[in-house]
Amino acid sequence: MSVTIDRVLAALNTGDLDAFLSCYEADATIEAGHDTILARGHAEIRDRYHQMFETYPALRVKALGRWTVGPYVVQEEELTGRAPETERHIAIYRLTSGAIAREWLLR
Repeated sequence: MSVTIDRVLAALNTGDLDAFLSCYEADATIEAGHDTILARGHAEIRDRYHQMFETYPALRVKALGRWTVGPYVVQEEELTGRAPETERHIAIYRLTSGAIAREWLLR
């Protein structure tokens, strides 16, 4: 499971949209917590992250800590290159068959 999360971070950090999408199930969802869906399925994920990679080419995400519990990976992440100050959040990934089925970003 950690291999998939390492791959998604590497793709985020290089802006490689195809590699990023390959880490997600075709019907995956990305949520902002409180049941706010940011993107559902590859088409919406592609649109959202294509815009982010274009807007923030210096975006970098670093794992500060990671815990695996059953099919979940909980990771504290540090983001730079999107805001003047460093941002931090918790990402919770639920994996099935080695791919991310659902992701929650909690700030």
